[in-house]
Amino acid sequence: MSKFPGRISPSSLRKDIKDKFYLYEKAGVNQYWIIYPEQKTVVVFRLDKEGKFGRPDIYCKTDLIQFEISRSIRIDLS
Repeated sequence: MSKFPGRISPSSLRKDIKDKFYLYEKAGVNQYWIIYPEQKTVVVFRLDKEGKFGRPDIYCKTDLIQFEISRSIRIDLS
């Protein structure tokens, strides 16, 4: 199961970062993305072999993100 990238609103910042993190991990969501549009930054958590989110990958405006499910899908942050 994957959670499609979406924006977080300032009013739900705590919920999106903390509460959903544990909820998605428990539900087995493969990837959890937190997108900061103003900073042009994306934080990506991926489940490890034990079913836990490890350290996130952090992308900035000069990076190109490739989806694991399809290398043909790319997001240019610039």
